[in-house]
Amino acid sequence: IIYSWVFNELPSFVAEDSRRFISQETGNLYISKVQTSDVGSYVCQVKNTVTNARVLSPPTPLTLKTD
Repeated sequence: IIYSWVFNELPSFVAEDSRRFISQETGNLYISKVQTSDVGSYVCQVKNTVTNARVLSPPTPLTLKTD
C-alpha cells in the first residue's frame, strides 16, 4: 500500500520536503510551519501496489487561523 495526498485537485500531489512528511505506516500527512500557501483541500489516496486499485478519502480542508 502506498499513501499519497492530493492538494486542491488532481493531479497536484503533495511533494514531501523539509516541511511535509507522509507516514507510509499510517497515511497521515504532517505539515510543519503551516503557511498560507498550504491552505486548501487535501484528499488522501491509498493505492494497492499489487492490483493498482486506488481509493480516495473525502476532502479535508486546511484553514489557517490568525490572531
